Amino acid sequence: MLIPIIATIGLGFTEWDLVNDPRWVGLANYKHLFKDRIFWLSFKKTIWFTLINVPVQSFLALLIAVLLNRKLKALNLFRTLFIIPWVCMSVAVGLTWTWLFNTQFGYINHVLTSLGLERIGWLTSDKLALYAVIFVNIWQYLGWHIILLLAGLQIVPQELYEAATVDGANNWMKFWKITIPMISPFFFFDLVVNMIMTLQIFDLPFAMTNGGPGNATRVFNLYLYQKGFSFLLMGEACSMGVVLFVLIMVATFLVFKFLGSRVNYEM
Repeated sequence: MLIPIIATIGLGFTEWDLVNDPRWVGLANYKHLFKDRIFWLSFKKTIWFTLINVPVQSFLALLIAVLLNRKLKALNLFRTLFIIPWVCMSVAVGLTWTWLFNTQFGYINHVLTSLGLERIGWLTSDKLALYAVIFVNIWQYLGWHIILLLAGLQIVPQELYEAATVDGANNWMKFWKITIPMISPFFFFDLVVNMIMTLQIFDLPFAMTNGGPGNATRVFNLYLYQKGFSFLLMGEACSMGVVLFVLIMVATFLVFKFLGSRVNYEM
């Protein structure tokens, strides 16, 4: 595990085109990156992607998990339906949704036109493309977060709810005073993992738009990939990998600092 990290850090100080031997250039790659407009644009796109995806996905997963935690006859069926998108390959999911979002032949626009509405360029509009990719990302990985939170809900002792009922607590009070504190370790873990996964998002933007239209969906990891394998600037790509690593470490530290103290580890 340490060898790839050390190699990436080292190559970040070199100029390497994957053909010739790496040549030491010191901090030149970092200086070039910080002057690169697309680098900062991809950085902002990734932050915005994360700020939307993480809270929406995690809180939606919590809501659905609470609903599924009831004694439903079809509980296993619902679990399966939510988990299927997650086990599918992201590239396959991305290509499927690309077809569904297609302006001329996509099923979504077919429904819109049948209702008398105009077709929408979901993936060809620089204002909508990023949100379309975020929607697909939420849809694909929602099941994983639901299963995680559902596992936390199912270990909450029912005696606590029964005692609260005797004391006159309503469902809303039970949710805030019992459910949330008891599953807070699971929810906190879900938030952290979700944030780390989203900051590394690559596959769906790659499969659905390849960063387009223009730079509308060119997230950080996608630009890193293009730097290394399209532009053959592997040294700069490695330096971007180091920047991403630092970003994830700082973001994780801040989450633990400001939210970690609110987690209840007493069961």
